[in-house]
Amino acid sequence: MGTKGASRLKVFRRVLIGTAVLCFVAVGAVTYKQVTTTTTTTTTTTTQPKERAQAAWTVVSSSHRGVMVDTRPFTVGSTTFTALRLRARTTRLAWHVGSADPPTKVVLPLDAQSKVDWASEGLAGVVAVFNGAFKHGARAGGASVDGVTLEPLIKGDATIALDRFGHWAIGSFGAPNFPPLGFKAIAYRQNLSLLVSNGQPSPEALHWATYQWGGYLKDTPAVARSAIGVDADGNLVYMATIQHASPLQLAQALVNAGATVGMELDINPYWPMMGAAAKPLHAAGPMVLRLEGESRSAATYFYGWERDFFVAVAEPNDFNCQWASPGVTGSTMTPQPLSLTGKHCKALLRKPKK
Repeated sequence: MGTKGASRLKVFRRVLIGTAVLCFVAVGAVTYKQVTTTTTTTTTTTTQPKERAQAAWTVVSSSHRGVMVDTRPFTVGSTTFTALRLRARTTRLAWHVGSADPPTKVVLPLDAQSKVDWASEGLAGVVAVFNGAFKHGARAGGASVDGVTLEPLIKGDATIALDRFGHWAIGSFGAPNFPPLGFKAIAYRQNLSLLVSNGQPSPEALHWATYQWGGYLKDTPAVARSAIGVDADGNLVYMATIQHASPLQLAQALVNAGATVGMELDINPYWPMMGAAAKPLHAAGPMVLRLEGESRSAATYFYGWERDFFVAVAEPNDFNCQWASPGVTGSTMTPQPLSLTGKHCKALLRKPKK
């Protein structure tokens, strides 16, 4: 199985990072990284600070903007987890629907189908992929993408929302601060209740019966588990293990990694899969980071998979530019291919090899 934010959300998240805004409410916490830009001055990569390496974290990939993906192990009790962190200023994220789950009665655009969209995501360069959440049959929350509702969204459920710039926000759906003010999502994925809130394991993680965090195998609630969270700097943290882990251990691992809010993804040994490449991939290629003990390589997502998953790509080297998709208006299915935004940015497009 499987913030009160600034009054206006500017177009470019990663040109100049603002202050992370944490807004806490009784039903949970949402963390969202606010980024603003100026229309009166020109900012260049020489004036933007790069994303720097941090102690104890191992860099997986970097660009001219600095670190894109890094990793670190965390041990809680006798269980070791692998953390994969996506830096907010250097990467963007998209969600894909599996070939079988969540089920859909329509053919989705390439950007949301059951394999990496190499024509679009490959243009930017894939830097990481990882699993989604519970099966549709678990009735653990709703999902929508590109204007198509696959399962109705449920108020109060833990939710990751993604907008056309690949920004992410995690919170309790329908809370006063979620989605963040001005955040226009093109995809939502829900799963159960929040696992982490206010920078601590949520009350549900502390006090709920373990079986309410998913059906497990062989009568033991300690199983392989995965989750995602957002830290105080707005970075996304994926956390997983194939070892035996309880929901509370998973929550604590996220907290130890700096997450202020988080939600569980899929569980049991067959489903968690994660991979990251040393350089942006423009076609299927090697990944130097994987989840130890996973049942199959996350390269499966390159070619097609039955379950939903997430794809992270590299932002352009120039801080004045970013990848964006059209966005969704109304309830009509809208394809979301990526294109470069920003003055003189088309010159950054990767030229095909001869």
